[in-house]
Amino acid sequence: MLRVGIIGLGGIANSHCRGISQLDHVKVVAVADLMEERRREFMAQYDIPKGYATHTELLADPEIDAVGVVLGHMLHHRLTVDACRAGKHVLVEKPMAISMEQCDEMVAVAREKGVKLMVGLTNHFSPTNRRAREILDSGELGPVITAVNYMSKRWGYPRRRAQYRSRYHGGGMWLTNGVHVVDRLTWFMASQALSVSAAIGNRSYYQAADDYGSAMIRYKNGQVGLAVAVAYKDGGPNHDLNIICSEGSLHIGRGGLVEAGVWVGKGDKWERVAVEDESSNFAREWEAFHTAIERNIEPPSSGVYGRHIMEILFAAEESALTNQEVRLSSGPGWFSQESGEVATYEHGWY
Repeated sequence: MLRVGIIGLGGIANSHCRGISQLDHVKVVAVADLMEERRREFMAQYDIPKGYATHTELLADPEIDAVGVVLGHMLHHRLTVDACRAGKHVLVEKPMAISMEQCDEMVAVAREKGVKLMVGLTNHFSPTNRRAREILDSGELGPVITAVNYMSKRWGYPRRRAQYRSRYHGGGMWLTNGVHVVDRLTWFMASQALSVSAAIGNRSYYQAADDYGSAMIRYKNGQVGLAVAVAYKDGGPNHDLNIICSEGSLHIGRGGLVEAGVWVGKGDKWERVAVEDESSNFAREWEAFHTAIERNIEPPSSGVYGRHIMEILFAAEESALTNQEVRLSSGPGWFSQESGEVATYEHGWY
């Protein structure tokens, strides 16, 4: 049994608690939040026995094996480092952190303390995405040539907390939701990124952060992809990923102009592909985290992978500010696994 403590009880904490409640071998045994009312609410709703006012109290609990860090972006770094130093495995929500220096320290401390670090990039656990990956991995569509991934949505400005409207605190559309776009694109491209050319700015909302971003990403296997993230005042939502391969096309849709799901294009027509597994993304995420801990293997969307996604996001910001293509700090060569741990076919890297 993996005994979990959840740190931070905002809206996304409900998704984590509901997902964990579907698993027999993972259980939330404690929560931490400054607001007593929120602690009591979660403890009652999910039958959680312990509640703490601070994360330091929760981390001192010897009955907790792992924690979910699921609160403000600017707190991910400090709480993850504190949890790793306390000997707890960590699943930290996206975005991993708000600077490369913070990401580097998180990876280093987790490695030093021998604990697992995983970043909550839920696209890896979506049934539609996983079905699409199976199709690509089968080779029936041939090699990927290029791809375009969209996320356009209403930002919900009036109810969005101040820290998510300030880039200083890690807010804005690009880090908040562009992280999902860049992650899914990079995962499907099955390569490390090399460079980014981007336009990121503010057009729809009065806030100290961006509300749109478009990035052309060059990958080390020679492919190019486009990531588009837009927070609009009004419009139609689009969460589509379009992939063109040498022998066919692949479309993953949600909220676009066609019915949601996975579609394969061949012979100048589209056919929808059945997706049988409709389980919770968060349940599958925590299941994978539990497996990584139990088997002592690298988790999918590990700290190293999450760091690379942030490297792409930060390089895109630099490109937008300098109006130049930016080569990633990892350089033109391939970087490799350093942990010495086993990986499985379910692993996040390909």
